[in-house]
Amino acid sequence: MANLKKVGVILIGLFVALLLISFSVGSAINLLVPPSEATYSDEIVEDIGGDNALVATLKGCAEINRKDISDGNFKTDSNFNLCWKNAKNISYVDTYGHKGYVIVWKDSPDDYPDISSRNKTMYISDYVSSMNGTCFLVNFHEKNAVYGIIVGGDDIECSESKLMYEILNLNRSEFIQTYSTTSNSYSSGYDGSSSHYHTVVPDRYTLSRTDPGAYYDHYEYGDNYDIDNYLESEGYD
Repeated sequence: MANLKKVGVILIGLFVALLLISFSVGSAINLLVPPSEATYSDEIVEDIGGDNALVATLKGCAEINRKDISDGNFKTDSNFNLCWKNAKNISYVDTYGHKGYVIVWKDSPDDYPDISSRNKTMYISDYVSSMNGTCFLVNFHEKNAVYGIIVGGDDIECSESKLMYEILNLNRSEFIQTYSTTSNSYSSGYDGSSSHYHTVVPDRYTLSRTDPGAYYDHYEYGDNYDIDNYLESEGYD
């Protein structure tokens, strides 16, 4: 009996050792030989600032590598000259075998004067002209920080809508597309040539009181008679 117990213990030990070796070999292979394509169950979840304020989720994507990158600058189609600082680059592959990258960072609002408001949330959504990518930057005033993300790659097509509503899961009624859907957006406070700088759109009542001109331009006359009567009293007809 004693010998049988010893044999059993040895066999269990060998089984556990084989599991550990298989896991180690598999991990090494994944590091040395990146996946050629992702499965539909793969996903990359990245908490951009580490504080759950802005989280990116890329479904059907498998991570290849991630690394810290040096500070850099980029230009958007709307002629914003922007930068990233203390950023990391996450390379990935999708289910078609197309390779792309995600650059994410959190920085001080002082480096982003276009959206550096201290009392309201402001954002920029645009396409990056200096690389094949789409960007979103938001200043959450309550966090006193700007969060940025660029999704790009030679074989990757990421629309503004996909970045904002699928990858970042933003609220469509609060964060309106500012590049692709100009008919459903308004601009306030920016005097440059671009109309793609925005604040979070408030409700209609608040907008009519705080920025009657923007309300009058944004909504059809007759949408709300109480608000329309107020606008008429303010000289808008």
